[in-house]
Amino acid sequence: MARRLFSTQLVIALTIMASLALAQGMLAGWNANRAEHQVLRGRVAGDLQSGFWELSATKQRLRAWSLRALIGADHAPGDGEMLRLRMAAIIDRLQGLSAEADRMDRQAGVGSAEGPARDETLALLESSVVALKEPIAEINRRGPTRDARTAWAAIESVFDRGAGRDLRELLNQRIETEAEILKRARAAADRSLERVALMTTATAVLLGLTALVLAFYFARALRRPLAEMSAVAKAFEQGQLTHRMPAGGYREFARFGDSINRMAEELLARREQEAGARAQLEVQVAARTRELEAALGELRQAETRRRQLLGDISHELRTPTTAIRGEAEVALRGGAKAAETYREALSRISQASRQMGTLIEDLLMMARSDAEVLYLDLTDLDANAPLEEALAGASSMARQRDLKLSVAVDPAPAMVRGDGQRLQQIMALLLDNALRYSARGGKVTVTAGPHPDAPGTWRLRIANGGVGVAPEDLPRVFERGFRAANARAHRPDGTGLGLSIARALAERQGGTVSLESSEAEGTVATLSLPLTGALASVA
Repeated sequence: MARRLFSTQLVIALTIMASLALAQGMLAGWNANRAEHQVLRGRVAGDLQSGFWELSATKQRLRAWSLRALIGADHAPGDGEMLRLRMAAIIDRLQGLSAEADRMDRQAGVGSAEGPARDETLALLESSVVALKEPIAEINRRGPTRDARTAWAAIESVFDRGAGRDLRELLNQRIETEAEILKRARAAADRSLERVALMTTATAVLLGLTALVLAFYFARALRRPLAEMSAVAKAFEQGQLTHRMPAGGYREFARFGDSINRMAEELLARREQEAGARAQLEVQVAARTRELEAALGELRQAETRRRQLLGDISHELRTPTTAIRGEAEVALRGGAKAAETYREALSRISQASRQMGTLIEDLLMMARSDAEVLYLDLTDLDANAPLEEALAGASSMARQRDLKLSVAVDPAPAMVRGDGQRLQQIMALLLDNALRYSARGGKVTVTAGPHPDAPGTWRLRIANGGVGVAPEDLPRVFERGFRAANARAHRPDGTGLGLSIARALAERQGGTVSLESSEAEGTVATLSLPLTGALASVA
C-alpha cells in the first residue's frame, strides 16, 4: 500500500527551511537595527563631545582677544564679535544634537538625567554668550586702558560666572560627562555587533545542519524509485516492452509507474498496428508516384509548349527579315527612282526592323535566367520621368495606328525606389499592349498620380477599348507564352511574354501589375508602386 505523498514531505521540509531562514532574517534585522542605533547614538555623543571642546577652545580665544584689547596689544577689533557669534552657533548646534540624543534615548527606552543637565548647561552658556555682547562692544569703543586689571575683572565675571555658577567648571564637567556617555555608547554598539555576529553564525549553522539532514533523508527516499525508473528505461531501450515497474512506494511514484506500465502496453498494441500502417504507406507511396508521373507529364507538355513558342518566334523572325530583304531588293531593282519611293521603302524597312527587334528582345529575356532578367539597380527617382520617356515612344505608335492617346499625369514629383530603365520597360510594355490591341481610330487613356484608395502608393492606369480578354483567360494572361484566342485573332504576331515580364519586374521593385478586362469594354492595366520618404506620408 502506497505511503503518504512525497510532495507533502517535501513541502513540510521546505516550510521548515523557509521558517528558519525567516526567523534568522528577522532576528538578524532586529540585532542590526539595535547595533545601528547604538552606532548612531555613539556618533551623536562624539559630536556633542567635539562641540563642547570646540566651545571651550573658542571661549579661550575670546578671553585672549579681550586681554590683548585691554592692554593695547596687537588685535583685530572685529574678532571679538566674530568669536562670540561662533560660540552662539556652536551652542545652537549642541542644542540640536542634545535634542537628537534625547530622542534616540527615548526611542531605545533608555531613561537618563543627562539630557536635562546638558540642556541646563547649554542654557547657562547661551545666556553667558548673550551677556558678552555689550562688554565686547565696550572694549572696542574704549580701546586700551591704563587700569586694565580693573576692566578685565569686570568682564571676567561674565566669562566665568552665570546664574551664580562657575562656567569653566561646568563646561569641563560637561566635557567629561559626554566622554563617558560616548564610551558607554561605543561599548553598547560593540556588544550589539557581537550579538549580530553570534546570532548570524548560530542560525547559519542551524540552517546548514537542517539542510544536511533533509538532503540525507530525501536522498534515501528517492534512491529506490529512481533505480526502478532507470531499470525500466534500460529495458525499454533494449525493446523489452514486457518489463513493468513494481507497485508500492510513494503515491506519486506509484502513479508514475502505472503510467509507464500503461505506456508499455500501448506500445505493444502499436507494434501490432505497424504492419497494417506499413501496408497503407505503400499504397500512399504508389499513389504519390502516380501523382509525380502526372506532374512529369505536365512538365513535358510545358516543354512542348516552350518549343512551340520558340518555333512561333522563329517564324515571326523570318517574316520581318523577309520583308526587309524584299523591300531592299525592290528599291534596288531597275534604275534610279524618286526620293519619295526610297523614303517609303525605308519606312517599311524601319517598321519591320522594329518588329524584329521587339521579337529578339523577348526571345533573349525568355532565354536568360531569372536572376539575369530581374537584375535591378534600385535608386530613389521620380516615377514621372520614366513614364514621360515611355509615352514619347508610345506617341509615335499611336499616330501610326491612328489612335488617340489621352494623358492625364499629376505633375507633382512621385518619388519611388526602383530602376528607371526597368520602370520605363514596364510602362512601355503596358502601353504597347494597349496600343496593339486597340482598333484603329480608338482611344487609349493614361492616368497617373497618387492612388486615391491606397495612401502612400503611386498608380498608373492605362485603359483601352480594344478586344479585351475573356473571363476564363484572364487568370492566365501573366503566364509566359500565353496568348488568348481573341488576341491571336486580332494580331497573329506576338510572343505572350510582355505581361509576364512586366509583373516580374514590378514585383522586384515592390510594386504590382494587375489587369481588368472584358471583351465588351476593353482592358485596364494598372501599375502600383510604393512612394518613399515624406511624399508617402503626405499622400
